[in-house]
Amino acid sequence: MKGKLGLKLNFIDRLILAIKEKDINLAFSNNITKDSKILVNRNIIKRAKTIMPYLIYDSEPYLVITDEGKMVWVIDAYTVTNKYPYSQMTTIEHDNTKEQINYIRNSVKVLIDAYDGTTKFYITDKADPIVMAYRNIYPNLFEDLDTVIPQDIAKHFVYPKFLYNIQASMLERYHNVSTDILYRSDDVWETAKFSTTTSSSKGIKQEPYYTMLKTVDEDNMKLGLILPYTQLDKQSLRAYLIGTYDNNNNAKLKLYKYPSDSNILGPMQLNTLLEQDETISAELETLNVPGTRIIKNMIVVPINNTILYVEPIYQLSLNEAKSIPVLKKVVVASSNKVAIDNTLEGAIKNLLSKSAVNIEVENTDTIEDLVNAIIKANTNLENSNTNNDWEMIGKDMKKLQELINKLEILMKEQEEKNKNSNTLTNTIDSNTITNMVDQIDV
Repeated sequence: MKGKLGLKLNFIDRLILAIKEKDINLAFSNNITKDSKILVNRNIIKRAKTIMPYLIYDSEPYLVITDEGKMVWVIDAYTVTNKYPYSQMTTIEHDNTKEQINYIRNSVKVLIDAYDGTTKFYITDKADPIVMAYRNIYPNLFEDLDTVIPQDIAKHFVYPKFLYNIQASMLERYHNVSTDILYRSDDVWETAKFSTTTSSSKGIKQEPYYTMLKTVDEDNMKLGLILPYTQLDKQSLRAYLIGTYDNNNNAKLKLYKYPSDSNILGPMQLNTLLEQDETISAELETLNVPGTRIIKNMIVVPINNTILYVEPIYQLSLNEAKSIPVLKKVVVASSNKVAIDNTLEGAIKNLLSKSAVNIEVENTDTIEDLVNAIIKANTNLENSNTNNDWEMIGKDMKKLQELINKLEILMKEQEEKNKNSNTLTNTIDSNTITNMVDQIDV
């Protein structure tokens, strides 16, 4: 079935096709001759599955235009198993089903000509034993191992989000494979959260997204997937994961980690600081018009050693049935500066000018940090009282209350952990004593 799946049609073929497709014109139209061809299976993913049903196909194929102007579909295909020894299981969803696996490789690229349906399977990972076994079973299905994917197609490859999501999830726990750390769960991460509205305090988990980025070890800008991490139940940025293709058209996944004692601004921290800043909050307040809703997004872009935050802010009309969000403001932040404007270009210009607003990053991830923040907030409140600045008194009181509430929650969590730890210790001691008693010879 490899190659062009076009059929030359005689009358019997045309009659059968007319019945199958429920279109009588296929049988009797004068425009169809014995030399006409029909492309029976036009859905590219179904087409690939029909040819090779034992692979998992990415649900997000993409179209590439070659140097000759041809359009070619690229589909990432995966081999999976749940029998790889000593590996962590995870659940994936594909073809409306869930499957438990502990091994996955993006070993095959399927290229389909968008005009005539020519379908070619290329093995891109010769170290994968599963795909090599398939090649031995179906020697005429795959292109020769020495056949190179044309450069004008390969240079457009993008890291597949399906595979990236699985890898990113595993790295939350297995970025540090030291035995004692894994056993005690001392270094667990989670996907960074961000607030989608001006009133949300909990936030939602960030989804991986494609963006142009330039890391410290790369000379040029590249299109890649990125996802930031924070320490579990904390807000400071801990690391970010980047998936790209290198100059040799090989998939590349790299994790960039910050030192454990660093205090890099996280998305939720930035949201809090923006709400507390007078200049930025005043700009955002102008968008709170009755009959509308504010929607925000957060994009983290690494540029060399610096993280650039871009927060587009949209206004959605609630009075229209099919309202489209309209971009109203863009907030950008880097290091300890933040700026806002109606466009991204204007916001970046403001960030690099005197219009930028200084922000102070507070680390409130530990009890000690929270106590220090509460002391500072109380000092600010006293200054506001002294100056009779009623507006600032209200803001300072609100911030102080938020910090106290957070401290209370953190202390309760710490007490619960200590309680569980003591219970475990008591259980171990009791078991030890029981074993010792059993071994005594009376």
